[in-house]
Parts: sequence; C-alpha cells; structure tokens
Amino acid sequence: MMDKTINVLIADDHTLLRRGLVKLLEMTDDIKVVGQALNGHEAVEFAKELSPDVVLMDINMPGLNGIEATRLITKELGNIPILALTIHDDEEYIAEMIRAGARGYILKDSELNSLVQAIRRLAAGESFFPSHLMEKVMNRFHQLVMQQGEATKIMASFNEAAQNLTRRELEVLQCIVDGMSNKECAEHLFISEKTVKNHVTNLLRKLDVEDRTQAAVYAVQHGIVKARD
Repeated sequence: MMDKTINVLIADDHTLLRRGLVKLLEMTDDIKVVGQALNGHEAVEFAKELSPDVVLMDINMPGLNGIEATRLITKELGNIPILALTIHDDEEYIAEMIRAGARGYILKDSELNSLVQAIRRLAAGESFFPSHLMEKVMNRFHQLVMQQGEATKIMASFNEAAQNLTRRELEVLQCIVDGMSNKECAEHLFISEKTVKNHVTNLLRKLDVEDRTQAAVYAVQHGIVKARD
C-alpha cells in the first residue's frame, strides 16, 4: 500500500461499469475516485481540472475516443499516467494506446487485485502490461518496423544501444519488458529497489526515451532484449 492517497479519474461511457469500478476501488484505503468522465472530451477536461494521479481510460467512447483523449492528455498534461481499461486484447488497440501515451493496459475482466496493482504501479511512476499482452504488442511493433524496411537502421541502433548499456542495465531492461515492478526486479536480481531505480534512470537517458513503456517498446523493436512468455 502506498503512503499517499492515489486520486483516480475514470473515463468510461458505460454507467453500470463505471459505478461498479468506483465502489470497488473505494474499498481500498489508498485509492480515491475524484472524477467520472462519460466520454473522451470530458476525460480531457476533467484531467486538466482535477490533475489526477492516474486516469483509467476506456478506448471505445462516443465523440472523442479513448485513444485520441489519451493523446491529448499526454500532449497537454504529459505527467499524468494513463491506464487503458478495455475489453480489447488485440495488439492494434494496445499499440495505438502506447503510441498515444498510455503507460499501462488492463482488460475489464481482470481481477480487482490486478487493477489495484496496475493503478499503484502507474502512480509510482512505473508501467503495467500483463505479460501476454506485452508479448502481443511487442510482436506487433516488430512487424511494423520490418514492414517499413528499417532492418539496417534497427541493427545500427541495436549495436549502438547494446554497447552503451552495461550487463546489469540489460538485466533491468529485461525485467521491464517482462512486466516486473521495481520491487520484483530487485528481488529477481538480488539487488536493492533503489539500485533498480537508478538503473532505470540510466536506461531512459541512454535510450533517449521518457518512460518505462517506451523503453520496453524500444528494446524489443531493436532486438536488445526479447519479449518472453
């Protein structure tokens, strides 16, 4: 459990689902729903007004959909992490949400514990993608890059990035691609959580990306590490 309350904005046009999420999330001690948006336009406006710690964003909403709303929020309020909450596990939807700026993706039929974990991780500056969904989206990004005929560029980027990363940084990068939190990575590598955070900071700088999600996408796109089951 986090020390501070996590303020959450929910954007979903299904009233029953939205109200159900509110009741479920408010059963936790550290999560508070501060706003409910019925569509993408409201999501953008409420995000500006409320400055939530995390936005739960449905993809299919009337008017402005969740992808476009995510893109606008990321552009105008880039520090607010967005968690896609949807029925879709198609890699196209996942890829589009990542491109738009989402830092996490979870299905609506997930257990409450998974949703709470995802919210807490995004609020802590991390990302959240279930491993089977991460594998799908990484495969999709790889296909798109190869279709664009950038194999030579990929290898050049791989060689440069691989040379710049230390062995431990590569191990931490693999943890990120595998969907581990900083704590899980620390336990896996038998190092402190603070050390993991330092390695993540160095990774973002060396790969010239803004967050863990972009680092994971970059790493798999360029063959630095592989998405695993």
